[in-house]
Amino acid sequence: MSDTILITGAARGIGFALAKLFLENGFTVFALSATLRDELTALAGTRPDRLLLFRCDVTNEDEIAAAAAGVARYTPMLDVLVNNAAVLIENRAWDLDKVDFEAMKKTYDVNSVAPLRVIKHFIGPLLRGKRKLLVNVTSEAGSIGDAWRKSEFGYCMSKAALNMASAILQNRYRDGGVKVLALHPGWVRTDMGGPEAPIPPEDSAAKLFALIRRKWRAEDPIYFDLDGKPMQW
Repeated sequence: MSDTILITGAARGIGFALAKLFLENGFTVFALSATLRDELTALAGTRPDRLLLFRCDVTNEDEIAAAAAGVARYTPMLDVLVNNAAVLIENRAWDLDKVDFEAMKKTYDVNSVAPLRVIKHFIGPLLRGKRKLLVNVTSEAGSIGDAWRKSEFGYCMSKAALNMASAILQNRYRDGGVKVLALHPGWVRTDMGGPEAPIPPEDSAAKLFALIRRKWRAEDPIYFDLDGKPMQW
């Protein structure tokens, strides 16, 4: 089998662009998404042997476990795992008395906790893979050193938590040969980024692709921007 990659949130935006790019470059792609949109299904129809789709809500551990069992029927190994699924659903209120705390909890569940659920069920295949690369798609919004916002508490806090998880995961799995990356994809013109964002998802995916394909050492930094520049935690 060709090199393998698993991508969450693969039905749209950056996730879809990454799935398409890795497919075009010879990878076998396992695409996980809560909703299998027509565009992703059509793409899978062009290469059903190398793009395998799994309906999976990353907040539902039973669905993640089912996806892991499905992937295991194709291969015991995984070379790259990309935690891309994320949400920005808060109202961006500046005043704390107007913050939607239920939306904050949902944001934290998807953006911070769900990647660990996914890793729990796929770390075994990743440890058996050739590349052993674990990628968490984070954001500059998670940087405490460069914090500038006055709102978006939930999203920023969730990405800061994901950055901490990435550092702990690198400590935990360094001896197993795993390299962890936390990559900021830029301000991308997606449903989340909005129509004013300057970067098309295809351009963001192309730069992420280049970073993922780079040869990494466990001792290398973890948190990078889209151009490969280390970012402040």
